[in-house]
Amino acid sequence: MTEALDPQTLDPQTLERLRRGIPLRLDRTGHFHLGDEPVTHPRVHAAFLAGLDISAAGELTLQVGNQWCYLTVDDCPLRATGVLGGDTGLQLRLDDGRTVPLDPATVWEDDEGLRCTAAARHSGRPLPVRLGNTAAMDLSAWIDDTDASEPPTLVVDRHHHPIHRHPPT
Repeated sequence: MTEALDPQTLDPQTLERLRRGIPLRLDRTGHFHLGDEPVTHPRVHAAFLAGLDISAAGELTLQVGNQWCYLTVDDCPLRATGVLGGDTGLQLRLDDGRTVPLDPATVWEDDEGLRCTAAARHSGRPLPVRLGNTAAMDLSAWIDDTDASEPPTLVVDRHHHPIHRHPPT
């Protein structure tokens, strides 16, 4: 019988090579692929979304249980499926199943639409989020774009947050 590799007993270089050698990719539509094969099982997909994180060095990672690896992400690791307004400000509904606060200062746009960040489930570091069509339409209720000479502004609780064409610093 073959014994499982114990990450505790591997030298750091071998472990790093193994973590980088897994051909895991998240495409821009939010589907995972292992090599050329799509990951289609709904519970595996949900576990992978729940395990998305970002390292201190800014590299995207995937944690399942006590194991983790690096992965390639074609766009943003998370997608917002909706934006909700309420007494506590705006909330993002994410494709990983969470509803989290939307920090208006993190909203920006590029040629393909709106983006923002949301805290990773494990580390709390900011993960990029692409707002889907429904989420962008939901957010439009709080966007003021009446002055064409200025960037659109997100207005939340009478605070104005310009939506720039580059990520916030």
